[in-house]
Amino acid sequence: MMHKDFENPWGRTTKKGEPIMMSAILNSGVFPGMQGGPLEHVIAAKAVAFGEALQPEFKSYIHQVKINADTMANELMTRGYGVISGGTDNHLMLIDLRSKHPDLTGREAETALIRAEITINKNMVPFDSRTPFVTSGIRLGTAAITTRGFKEEDCLKTVEWIDTILSKPSDDATILKIKKEINDYMAKFPLY
Repeated sequence: MMHKDFENPWGRTTKKGEPIMMSAILNSGVFPGMQGGPLEHVIAAKAVAFGEALQPEFKSYIHQVKINADTMANELMTRGYGVISGGTDNHLMLIDLRSKHPDLTGREAETALIRAEITINKNMVPFDSRTPFVTSGIRLGTAAITTRGFKEEDCLKTVEWIDTILSKPSDDATILKIKKEINDYMAKFPLY
């Protein structure tokens, strides 16, 4: 595509002081950085994902993922949490904890919820005053719980558990009580 190779216009040289040709700079930007090798496990994963997406039941599944996300986002907002963008258009929602718990960090929320076996991620929010390692928000998604069979009422129960834990993130008794409730509840939703 270059037609003729030429010395780079920035004066970049090798360690020996020889000018680096423009073709070498372009090649190093593509391989291995951008292109990489053919990774068979990635190709296989994409084939499986595309195969699942072609099935008729995938449409109803993904529709339920979106309904579950809307249900959770709306319930969180009803309970006083700030949901970035005022809701969700997909399976994810970003929650600004400062609106309800100004002193609670995303890291503390993540730790408390994971102890109760609710998997979330700490996440920065717009105009976050905390570092990426601490954050003022959390990110929730509904794909995994929908795969397990959750419907709207199950999502409302999940928000109730999240709200209870975030209201008392250091209360071991509350976390352990909810963890037991979650484990008992999830027996109805086996992984396989």
